[in-house]
Amino acid sequence: MTSHIRAVFFDIDRTLYEHSRDYVPPSSLAAIAALKARGIIPAIATGRGYCALPPAIDRLVEDGDIELVIASNGQYNRYGERVLSAHPIAKDDIESLTRAFRVHDWEYTYVSATHMAAGRTRGSSHKILKNYPCYTVDPDYYRTHDVEQLVVLTPVAQESALQTILAAHGGRYKTVRSHAGAVDLLHTEGSKARGIHEACAALGINPKDTLAFGDGLNDVEMFAAVGAGIAMGDACPELKAVARHITGTLEEDGVAVALRELGVLD
Repeated sequence: MTSHIRAVFFDIDRTLYEHSRDYVPPSSLAAIAALKARGIIPAIATGRGYCALPPAIDRLVEDGDIELVIASNGQYNRYGERVLSAHPIAKDDIESLTRAFRVHDWEYTYVSATHMAAGRTRGSSHKILKNYPCYTVDPDYYRTHDVEQLVVLTPVAQESALQTILAAHGGRYKTVRSHAGAVDLLHTEGSKARGIHEACAALGINPKDTLAFGDGLNDVEMFAAVGAGIAMGDACPELKAVARHITGTLEEDGVAVALRELGVLD
């Protein structure tokens, strides 16, 4: 399985990166360098927008250690300076969706390749995003920029109301819950899996010749798109159920351990 691996896709949070310390384990950094030395592409596959990569990950991208980035759950995909594919949400739909969100007093943020633009000037979104360099507040941001994803602060208790809104938009959109109080909203056919398939097609790679590491619900489809999925030790049960291999946690150097166990690295 491992002798023909061409690329390895990494989720960010709690897979490659620990947010509270802006930390990538040294073992994972060494593994990324070793993959590149073997001609294997190390890649990011994240629900975060391209502009919102955390500092430690952004440095890897800026320095060219990681060139391939599947961002916004596969809605914006880039290799170096080359945009491989992008799937912006229709502006008319953004207008009607956000109008419905305001009825429920839900906060929302537009996610593009360059900004996370809050639709309101108050509330939790500002507290969460104010430290991101790409953060701004602009209710009309979508009118002049492509928006690949929305982040909507909708609590689990109001999930049915959210799904009613999506149904009224013809089933063109879906949500992936990233937190008990927040969801990512994107095209129904959108996912990390679609981004991976599009990137592989552009780069001449068979998706079966790739691996993916993850820990969350938005990694389930990704695991189905690659040759084998590796779940972190603290991954959600749904992901572990479809993983080919389960490794240790980030603190247990799970990425490096799995790459050695699978024979990708020595």
